[in-house]
Amino acid sequence: MTAPQCEVAVIVPVHNAAAFLPDCLRALAAQTFAGFCCILVDDGSTDASAALCDEAARCDGRFCALHQPQSGVAAARTAGVRRALALGARWLAFCDADDQYHPAFLAALHAAARASGLPLACCRYDTFAEAPPAEAPAPQSWQVLAAPQHLDALLHDHAVDYGLWNKLYSAALLTPAMLDNGLAYNEDLLANWQAFLAAPGCAFCDFAGYHYRQHAASATHRALPPQSIDDQRRAAALIRAGVPAQWPALQQSANAFYYEKLVYLASMILRRADAGAYRAQLGELTIGIAAGLRDRQLGRNPRLPRSIRLAAWATVHTPKLWQRVCRTFLKDRQ
Repeated sequence: MTAPQCEVAVIVPVHNAAAFLPDCLRALAAQTFAGFCCILVDDGSTDASAALCDEAARCDGRFCALHQPQSGVAAARTAGVRRALALGARWLAFCDADDQYHPAFLAALHAAARASGLPLACCRYDTFAEAPPAEAPAPQSWQVLAAPQHLDALLHDHAVDYGLWNKLYSAALLTPAMLDNGLAYNEDLLANWQAFLAAPGCAFCDFAGYHYRQHAASATHRALPPQSIDDQRRAAALIRAGVPAQWPALQQSANAFYYEKLVYLASMILRRADAGAYRAQLGELTIGIAAGLRDRQLGRNPRLPRSIRLAAWATVHTPKLWQRVCRTFLKDRQ
């Protein structure tokens, strides 16, 4: 059974998520917004995920299942968007297979986007391990983040964040080309940057509409391969180079974001026991950090947090001590 035409299409990339997918599907089925369909994209799963997707499609006409060889999350999302466009969806939303929506997620963001006349809406998210926090009522109002404020918020405001999953996009705004951008890591950040650039602003709903599950295999806890360092640096560099000339304050914001990313990536390497495997990446990062220490656009940028300035100085001038600090206190992604 295929899903009918819908106002909002929710795309869920699925890869070996059988342990958490039933909870995700129940939260989607419980949405108070009536006019949605859900496109489950099984990305070469080897567990029971494919069967769970097919079962959801059999039992609920709002769901449909696609199956493809394992191609990565960006390719899965892109396939889902193409199906959504074929179904005539006017709006697009995303959900990771181990996470959950607030029951009013779609209704609140759709209402905010429509009433504000903006092609983009967003809400906060929270995190959980076993069960999501108690649901608070969705607000009846929203805040408009007008350009370029919404772009600055994308880079620096964790309430907005750079994930695709706590947002609603006009189907005319977020294109398959934005999603399939050649990155395996921070692909969502770059896609959002391009979509936000094309939007005159964002409607922000101040409630935790998205519940982000934390577990040992989740993306925020997995140790990342060397390619992740290269991809994240490339995404930050493309953002820094892509600021429209009419927004000098946003350029300062993007410069700070880029330099903070260099320092963060260096700390990710230094905290690892196998840091030697990242020797080339660490060398390049350290050169960039050292070159930026006295640069008013980078290491002396007023938008840069003091903690990042200190970490940048320590990375360059006391690398062995800083490595011990990173390994002692930065336990995640080791």
